Amino acid sequence: MKKTRMSVPAMVATAVAMMAAPAANGQTEKTYNESVVVKGAYKPVIEMHEKLNFPTSITDTFTHAARNFQYGISPTRLKTLYEPTRIKAARMVGEPATRLYNNYIRLGFGNYWSPMGDLYWCSTRDKRKTYGLRLNHASSWGSLTDYGKNHFGNTAATVFGKYIVGEKLQLASDLSYEHDHNLYYGFSDSTLGAVFPGWTRDSIRMADYRASYNVATWNIGLRNMQLDPNKLGYAANLRVRDMWALWGQNEFGLTLTGDLHYGFTLANKYKGVAYLRAEWDGFANRLQQGDERPLGYGAAPAQADTVRTFRNMVKVNPYADFLLGGFQMHAGLTSAWDAYSTDTAIAFRVFPDVVVSKELLEGRLSLSAGATGGLEANTWNSARVVNPYLAPGAEQRATSHYDFSGNARWNISRKLEARAEVGYSLLRDDLSFMLDTLYKLGNVYKPDYVDYNRFSAGAMVAFVNDEMLTLQAGGHVYSYSLQGEDTVLRYRPKWDVAASAEVNYHDKWLFHLTGQLIGSMEGDGGKQLPMRYGIAAEVEYRHNRALSFFLKMDNLAFQRYYPWSHYPSQRGLFMLGLTYTVPNK
Repeated sequence: MKKTRMSVPAMVATAVAMMAAPAANGQTEKTYNESVVVKGAYKPVIEMHEKLNFPTSITDTFTHAARNFQYGISPTRLKTLYEPTRIKAARMVGEPATRLYNNYIRLGFGNYWSPMGDLYWCSTRDKRKTYGLRLNHASSWGSLTDYGKNHFGNTAATVFGKYIVGEKLQLASDLSYEHDHNLYYGFSDSTLGAVFPGWTRDSIRMADYRASYNVATWNIGLRNMQLDPNKLGYAANLRVRDMWALWGQNEFGLTLTGDLHYGFTLANKYKGVAYLRAEWDGFANRLQQGDERPLGYGAAPAQADTVRTFRNMVKVNPYADFLLGGFQMHAGLTSAWDAYSTDTAIAFRVFPDVVVSKELLEGRLSLSAGATGGLEANTWNSARVVNPYLAPGAEQRATSHYDFSGNARWNISRKLEARAEVGYSLLRDDLSFMLDTLYKLGNVYKPDYVDYNRFSAGAMVAFVNDEMLTLQAGGHVYSYSLQGEDTVLRYRPKWDVAASAEVNYHDKWLFHLTGQLIGSMEGDGGKQLPMRYGIAAEVEYRHNRALSFFLKMDNLAFQRYYPWSHYPSQRGLFMLGLTYTVPNK
């Protein structure tokens, strides 16, 4: 008779049936509580999951390039899709604590005698406290043909700290100081000779057309560590800022902000969180009048007295975030009391704060629409950052804006994303600039507050390939509708286009290339500033985790463009440097 070999599953099934038979045939037999213990090598494994990547971000600002070659034109920043690849299951292995890199020093030097340095240090692992400091400097000591020296520099220092009290309250504070200087170099040698016959650039002191600013800022704040949205959470912060500058300028500001949030249930079904944010801004300005002004000031000397002004602004913003029928809702409003624009009147304004978004096609398509607005003070300190060639004692107003927008984001694939946006804004007292006719050399600006409406449309496409290659391209078009017969809108382009490429080769070589086109725009005196085109590149070689080298290049098209009328740029910028980190135990 031929033998039949039973399979392993059949044998297991037969054994189970034989053991179960006695229990089925007789209910009076004894039963036993038994357990089987299987011993073997335990292999802990992390199952397949999405990779979470939060890399340390170190921002290196090449001030020479930023000061002369960057001009914010986009009303909304388009963000790039970043979707990391999935990682395979990995066996867990006990490891000692890794070495910490809590410091770095970055040094570089470029053409036009442009040094830069950046030093950062912070404390190491601690559950309750963090503290550290940062020092940075960037400057340039070059000159332009027919325009002389265009020196500028920025030096800053910051110390910061954070401490958690009893795991319930966090205290944080930082203290910073910044020194910034530049020259009103926007006049040619021929202009100088025509306004002041017989004068040459070598016969005048740089101190006669120099701007210098010192800013000291102190922030102190607290917030509770309540993570449960259904319980009360709060935060408060006080900022004290003092700016003193050449030509008799001083601006002292206080800002106090407070935040509250608490969870709620809507219609016994929809949960959300309600927020209340309040802010008060107060400013005291002092201008020492007199005949001292930058070179070229042609008005009759004013009386040597001091002019003081006091301005303030209050904003209250209640809003709520919740889900309603698959829609993500952000609903609120902002009320503002403007006692900043004038010394005598207080204007009350209400701005919407509503954004509705919805995800479709299993999250591949995201649509949103919103109506928002706000009020921002144009202080001496904020205005000189936008235009460093501003006249002393500039006029101050607050800009109000109502913004209506629609956005769409489409994840075409895991590596490809497209975005589109449209917007319509109503801007009142928007900060612009025009040449101050009191300065005969035509090199000093004053604020020009303009009322206009702006329509914008933009699109962007981004490709990300496993963190090694990132490509982006996009652009905007703008249309302006001026309010008022004599209104002139300066330094606003009608379109812009930008593209970039980033390559990360095994975390050893990093390449970054960007290109930008900015359409022509109207400058002063009815003159059109030509289209601006620029190419920038950066290469970094990481020798090891502690040492790397970089080469930064800007304006590789060698275009001499005019970010402001009468202020030509340098043609090409190059900087070579290194970054070094001291590892800790």
